[in-house]
Amino acid sequence: MKLIDIHAHLTFKSFRKDLDDVIARAKSQGIIAVIDSSIDPKDFMKALDLKKKFRGYIYITLGAAPQKLTKEQFEETLELIDRYHKEVVAIGEVGLDYYWVKKEEDRNFLRQALEGLIEQAKNYDKPIVIHNREATRDVIEILKKQQVERAVFHAFMGELSEAFEIIRNGWMLSIPTIAVRINRLKRIVEKIEIEYIMLETDSPFLSPIPKTRNEPANIKFLAEFIAKLKGIPPDRVAERTTENAMDFFKLPLI
Repeated sequence: MKLIDIHAHLTFKSFRKDLDDVIARAKSQGIIAVIDSSIDPKDFMKALDLKKKFRGYIYITLGAAPQKLTKEQFEETLELIDRYHKEVVAIGEVGLDYYWVKKEEDRNFLRQALEGLIEQAKNYDKPIVIHNREATRDVIEILKKQQVERAVFHAFMGELSEAFEIIRNGWMLSIPTIAVRINRLKRIVEKIEIEYIMLETDSPFLSPIPKTRNEPANIKFLAEFIAKLKGIPPDRVAERTTENAMDFFKLPLI
């Protein structure tokens, strides 16, 4: 099987001591590429270093995660997109987070920031990687308002009705490895056609194995799990989800 982990955080300190081993394990399990998703300007510069070290294997996105987004980070991210748009395969993760951000004034800033980041992404024909927590309706409305064609909801853990609305708009769902132990996600995987699905670990989080660090190699477990749920060969899951990722991110892979 040839698989792609479309969302990981390999810059995080969890991987500081053994990243080379983590990459080796991923390759041994058929992972042909990993997309590292940055969360702020400082993290993006670390991601650039990873891209250089693992050129042709690790690809990167440029993001501004909403949980702790500041005006300064937002403005710096816009500048970084201008400077580094050729180095990234997407803008993200970006989005809305109403779980952590409670004040309406702060939420309004996040909505305005998301619109600005989407505009910048459109300027350079980049897809959007969405972080969404308890804000699905507002995220969808902003994507529709901005006429976004390529968007993926990363680590989707919403309701089935939300999943159907997302794919009706032509956007994608990224299923995290933790789906193997969440019944609600199992139902979504069963109901959503493989044409709208990509796979991710969100490493080092959302491990399929409780109380362990997640890593890209675990994508193989997820592919086999999805194949069993859908009653199709694992190779079919790998082939289609890899095609989805390559098309969505325009990855230069064979």
